[in-house]
Amino acid sequence: MENKNYRILIPAYNSARYIDDLFDRLEKMGFLDKAVAVNDGSTDDTLKICEDRGVTVLSNKTNRGKGYSLRKGFKYMAENDVEFFITLDSDLQHDVRYIPEFIDRYEETGADIIVGNRLGDTTTMPVERVFSNRTTSYIVSLLAKQKIPDSQSGYRLIRTAALQEMVLTCDRFEMESELLIKAGRKGLKIDSLPISALYEGAHSSISVFRDTYRFVRLVIRSLLIRDGK
Repeated sequence: MENKNYRILIPAYNSARYIDDLFDRLEKMGFLDKAVAVNDGSTDDTLKICEDRGVTVLSNKTNRGKGYSLRKGFKYMAENDVEFFITLDSDLQHDVRYIPEFIDRYEETGADIIVGNRLGDTTTMPVERVFSNRTTSYIVSLLAKQKIPDSQSGYRLIRTAALQEMVLTCDRFEMESELLIKAGRKGLKIDSLPISALYEGAHSSISVFRDTYRFVRLVIRSLLIRDGK
């Protein structure tokens, strides 16, 4: 694990309340030097905290959305010959203790994408989130032609080379679904890893109506465009 060229990609928007705690947790596990944060035009101290902790940080001048920030991080990974990276939310809803398990799963399976599956145990997840995640995961699985139990989980391991020739266009949360749909259509191997969800940090910033509309728009576009681009 120590010899592999990998990173931990953290999109962050106004995350000053939580991100220092996240860095503490990564540091205790010896992963802080792997962190790459994308500051998405934050107006609080997010950027300062990243810089003070010595974390590699990329910045958007204005708030562009999680999808845009992830794509910026993807570009960094490709330009720096990173073999694979793990995406981790900045709001403490992802347990960093699973990072070694993601890496072990990658070494065992050689999967192009490994998605953290929170739906094996939903006792701590709000009922409306369970319904929404199961519904969208079913739709994404159909479009990707692979079973993806929790397509809305942002806790993922991605092999950088898998992103080559994949054109991602969405700027907001729906980009995470777009990635899985296009990866599946290209025949890439998508695996899942059982994880637990944490709800000690920020509440989800997903807007039910706005982001549902964006997801539906993505589904329609995916049905009309079938070449995986």
